[in-house]
Amino acid sequence: MLRGAASERGGGTRRRAAAAVASLLLLALVAGCASPAGEAEDSLAETVRDRDRAAAESFEVDLQRAARYLRDRWGPVALPETSVERWVGASEWAQIMSDCLEDEGVVGARPADDGERVDFSGVSAEGPRELFLADVAVLVCQSRYPSRVWYSAEVADIEAPWAWQYAGEVLVPCLLASGYRPPSLPSESEFVEQWGAVDAWDPFAALAGDPVREQRARAQCPPPEALLEGAP
Repeated sequence: MLRGAASERGGGTRRRAAAAVASLLLLALVAGCASPAGEAEDSLAETVRDRDRAAAESFEVDLQRAARYLRDRWGPVALPETSVERWVGASEWAQIMSDCLEDEGVVGARPADDGERVDFSGVSAEGPRELFLADVAVLVCQSRYPSRVWYSAEVADIEAPWAWQYAGEVLVPCLLASGYRPPSLPSESEFVEQWGAVDAWDPFAALAGDPVREQRARAQCPPPEALLEGAP
């Protein structure tokens, strides 16, 4: 089955993306980073393109696997042609899925686990035909609304090198110039290895006990994951 099915967990808007890029360019100028602002923008855009291409390729593999699962379960059935309408955030995925499933005739599915999973316990499907149609509806809706968070591991090696460069050239100088002292940036290999992990480098670690200052620091000097998440 596809990632994010009933037993598994589940882009920012254009406005968030524009704000993210604007923040990056402004910080590049204020902090006097090594690369010109245009290069910083191009670097982020290239990273996002590569990241999204890798996620899309992994998603296509999942779609093919899901189609094989349905044919193994129901025989040589004809399945509808589908395409991605929008990549969605993890927290909005289950609600969008539930709405899509209802449009496809599967009533009773509800969001669960902070929107990252769909609870099918309220769905009433009796008989092989209804069960088959429910399976097809899940395939259709998941193919329309995938979530990039499903492929965090697949894109980590693409995102992390850019994030390390951004942290060294833009984020750390910005924090220092704003009066905040981040912990020492680890080596690139260590940073890449820890990217996305619970114990990854945290530029705001010294502000953990002061949520107001931390929020202000994050607004002044966005972390790399905020820019990556905000990209369309």
